[in-house]
Amino acid sequence: MNNKKTYIFLLMTIIWSWTFWFIGLNLLANGINQESIGKFLIFFFTGVYGPTISAIATTLIFDGFTGVLSLLKKIFIWNVPFKNYLYIILLPIFFIIIGIGLYNIFIGDIGSFDLMAFISIPTILGAGFYAGPLGEELGWRGFLLPELQKKYTNLKSAIIIGVIWFIWHIPLWWAPFGTLVSGESISFLTVTTYFLMLICLSIIITWLVINSKGSVLVAILFHLSINAGITLLFFPELNLDFKKVHLLSSVGMLIFTGILIARNKLKTSANNGYK
Repeated sequence: MNNKKTYIFLLMTIIWSWTFWFIGLNLLANGINQESIGKFLIFFFTGVYGPTISAIATTLIFDGFTGVLSLLKKIFIWNVPFKNYLYIILLPIFFIIIGIGLYNIFIGDIGSFDLMAFISIPTILGAGFYAGPLGEELGWRGFLLPELQKKYTNLKSAIIIGVIWFIWHIPLWWAPFGTLVSGESISFLTVTTYFLMLICLSIIITWLVINSKGSVLVAILFHLSINAGITLLFFPELNLDFKKVHLLSSVGMLIFTGILIARNKLKTSANNGYK
């Protein structure tokens, strides 16, 4: 692992994202309205691309244009085991179903089921693709994961990225949206649950990537599928409480992550034969 390369990437990522997010948050200081939200969105989405931009810039500095080309090629690795595409679709559904079930048991009625919600799925996925998934995954799983794997096990690399991922999101806790903590009362329980979710998701995405020839495309699609929360579209009365459902879905993530660790599914050797 090239420590200097890794530290420069992390420093650039934090400076880029946090600078734009703090500027955006400052625009909301005088009140949240349509105009201020519109301006905030510009800085929010620009900040989201910190990991990807930093990965490209750092790679250019250390490995030149050839390295950048190799990095970008990871986005187009699509020929992976078909079961991984099923995981991309089915795991987020499984997690949300558990969240909905727990909501129904401990919080309240989940309301009616709207079968026609499937019409809005393409719009939700299309809008979500350009937010977190495309802005983040080339950095986290395309650049940082292979770099950490040179020194650490796959599991430890995933946990380290999960912690960094959590820290990177912190300014957005005070934004109207951007994380499951955003727009809510910040409490120990909420923050701890969110932290565990990101650790679990980092482990799951790492497992998918190392079994997909280092495909960043797989990471992007899984990230998109998680963010979209497609299952919730069919329960419109849960719209106001969607963050609670997502936080409750962490139970499913913990279960699945526990299975991966117990079955030693992240045991593949460092770099896994890909660069």
